[in-house]
Amino acid sequence: MRVRCAPTNGTLYADPRRTPALQLRTIALVLLALTVLPPAAAVAQSAWTADPQVQQRLTAGEVVVAAGTPADPQHPRGLVQAAVRISASPEAIWKVLTDCQQALTYVPGLLGCRRIDGAPDGSWADIEHVVHYSWMLPTVRYVFHAEYQRPNRIDFHRISGDLKEEQGTWLLTPSPDGSSTLVQYEVYIDPGFWVPQFLVHRSLRKDLPAALNGLRERVEAVDGSATR
Repeated sequence: MRVRCAPTNGTLYADPRRTPALQLRTIALVLLALTVLPPAAAVAQSAWTADPQVQQRLTAGEVVVAAGTPADPQHPRGLVQAAVRISASPEAIWKVLTDCQQALTYVPGLLGCRRIDGAPDGSWADIEHVVHYSWMLPTVRYVFHAEYQRPNRIDFHRISGDLKEEQGTWLLTPSPDGSSTLVQYEVYIDPGFWVPQFLVHRSLRKDLPAALNGLRERVEAVDGSATR
């Protein structure tokens, strides 16, 4: 969803009137208010996307979401992974993925993004997000710590705020010919409050693909403009 989102100075806010009725978190996504994924599963990301059927769907331009059965008692909400192929370099995607101002243009429900602290060398940052999941739920404010391995990996976890727990990973893997990048996302979120089950299913079916499609469209638009 946490997204991640990024090192910029000052606080940025989106117009809440433009927020859709059903919204999700971000990059941190912010992308899954209700679904989860332990970051320890990051090593398994490449394995599930290597499946020929998944590769075919990614090549066709689809956002692929994989949900598993909860197995870890410490993470009872289960497992969710998502992937999309973007026609841009990891560096071009990184610039959008770690920019709060950019995130406000494509992440549904993200109302505010602010860099709290960070390393001078850009290796980590503490980011505050303000998110409105849905008209049925309250606005949520939280801070997460992001570790950056530019331009290929972001690991993040909640350090304060309204969410009970949040942790996840972004992986950016270039294709062998350099023409595209496989973007893989995983997150574990425990909002700390009860959420209707139907919102979980709608989040998986619509919101996560919409957010990753929004990332792709934004990256390709910005990268194309830079090229021109």
